[in-house]
Amino acid sequence: MSNCKAMPTTTRGSAIRRTAGIFALSGALAGTATLAPARAQDDVISEADDAFGSRIGVESIGLYSESLVRGFNLQQAGNYRIGGAYFVRAAAPPDTIVAGSQIRVGPSALALDFPAPSGVVEYRLLDDARERRSLELGFQHLLDANPRPYARAFFTRRSRDGRASLSGGALGSPSARYYYGNEARYGGLGLVPRMALGERWQATAFHGSYRQRYQADVGYQAAGAHPLPRIDRSRYPGQDWSRYDTRNTTTGAILTTQPRAGAWDMSLSAIDSRVDRPRSDFNLFREVDADGGATATTIVAHDRRLRARAYEASARRDWSRDQRRDELVVTLRGRRSHYHGPRVRTVVLGHTSLSGPPPRMADPGDWGGEAGSTAAIGQEEAGIGWHHLRASGMAANLGLRRVRLDESSLAADGARTSRSSSQWLYNAAVVLPLAERLTAFASTTRAIEEAGAAPEHARNRFQILPPALARQVEVGTKWQAAGGLAVIGALFEISKPEPGFDADGTYRLLTEVRHRGAELSVAGDIGGGLNVVAGLSWLQPRLRGELVDAGTTGRRPVGRSSRLALASFRYQPPGWDGFSVDADAAHHGEAPADPFGRTRVPARTIVNAGARYRHVAGGVPVLWRLRIYNATDRFAWSAGSSGIQTWEPGRRIMLSMTLGE
Repeated sequence: MSNCKAMPTTTRGSAIRRTAGIFALSGALAGTATLAPARAQDDVISEADDAFGSRIGVESIGLYSESLVRGFNLQQAGNYRIGGAYFVRAAAPPDTIVAGSQIRVGPSALALDFPAPSGVVEYRLLDDARERRSLELGFQHLLDANPRPYARAFFTRRSRDGRASLSGGALGSPSARYYYGNEARYGGLGLVPRMALGERWQATAFHGSYRQRYQADVGYQAAGAHPLPRIDRSRYPGQDWSRYDTRNTTTGAILTTQPRAGAWDMSLSAIDSRVDRPRSDFNLFREVDADGGATATTIVAHDRRLRARAYEASARRDWSRDQRRDELVVTLRGRRSHYHGPRVRTVVLGHTSLSGPPPRMADPGDWGGEAGSTAAIGQEEAGIGWHHLRASGMAANLGLRRVRLDESSLAADGARTSRSSSQWLYNAAVVLPLAERLTAFASTTRAIEEAGAAPEHARNRFQILPPALARQVEVGTKWQAAGGLAVIGALFEISKPEPGFDADGTYRLLTEVRHRGAELSVAGDIGGGLNVVAGLSWLQPRLRGELVDAGTTGRRPVGRSSRLALASFRYQPPGWDGFSVDADAAHHGEAPADPFGRTRVPARTIVNAGARYRHVAGGVPVLWRLRIYNATDRFAWSAGSSGIQTWEPGRRIMLSMTLGE
């Protein structure tokens, strides 16, 4: 499961909000360069500034998500920030410390000191703008015999003088059911203390832990150039004993100074992200034929561990004048990432039919298995950036960094490798006013992004791939209507090395991929109680390199659709105080499911719908929330970049009641 004024500015987010003001452009970009504060109503549609991706609590809306932006997997790319600070993510921070997130591409990324080519996910910590208490009780599968209860609770307490606060959360479910019908349970706790130190320094700390245990996920591989058959989604097809156990923790501290004219503003941060997975099994059905025949296997994985530590120190100073503003930022960053691959054994269960029950065997227990791979990445960088704004509305953002990478790995077969490299990285952006409410923007970025790990069915499964150099260019316009409606159009190109399978089944960087695309976003209030968030994305993903020229692989990367569309609305009928309805429809175009595009997953459109009703009972605010996911119960397959296919979850009805705010 997963995705203000507290005291005088409490985190490095204050610096980002101030920097974002450089790009306000007389209101034309206002609201797109900053994160909206957390709202008690958790109404993500009415709070979204664009259609690129926003999340408040567990509800999200947008063309993109925290894992997929402009065709790239951000879980692999590693472009994350939390509380405005540099963050290297081993696992997603738990909702017990995070109020929401925003996908920062296009105009919303222009104010970042050092943006990333594939986009950035900005996590927002629980705020402490006021004291609050809330308790959410709900059912995740309302109409099932077991409706699957869950609970979420949050609080904020503040000192009388406003110089200290404590926010926190807890969540859990003793019985949940995930996408594949797999049984699960989960729970999490988190705290976010804040304190003013002296007259100028502010300290923010956070610690969140999350544990979950569920029956392992399931994937499918077609045997040839044919679509996979429709199967029964109500039955869990994996082994009952296969499981996925994970313990995730995110711990950090951010120390900042209050902005002061004529002085350097400082920021220091240290963040630790850790994952311990005693078991991370996976059920795979290989060589699925047109009639549903397949070979069933279960990959049993023990003791996988990941840890990433990120450090940052920055200083900034601005020179404000009547007609212009300049801001200089100097940053030092470091990271240490350690990966310990699991001990793995593949259990071949034999031939089965997807239309019938899968073959079963007893729990193998801890069989030992082959040794896991290990890897370590060290990174140090120094950067300097400059932000500039004129009274006319013209703005610019420039950045230059020198980065050193040290990589080492020990493969499962005992082979050791190490490599050191240094790179110059840069970013540049300009914003030009074209009319009172119309602006144009352009940007380019060169940066290092993660490449992820080899998938479960690769010969070198779970092995960490080396980071890769990525490049991005983008041009676009934004029109800000008087009533609050924002329209953004952009053209972009992103290129970087692309992993794939070589002749012996090893998953490694083989080619280069280039994503050229166009996107359109419409978001805002159009009057009469109606808010809309809508968008279109057209993508041309192409592979380049010797393997493509030799015909060893096709030109289209696996699992990437060329078309993506979103239409969503929230409507509050006049006179119906406290009541609103909402719906969204997301369309994904067809995508290749193998390297030569002989098999494609069909296009799909998934519709969600819901309603809210809020009132006050005994002086306590009450919110009722009904949400229907995949309202039409559409069956559809989707393909990942490794060629493994999974199905879209079936219809699910969720009902919750929240007391407090």
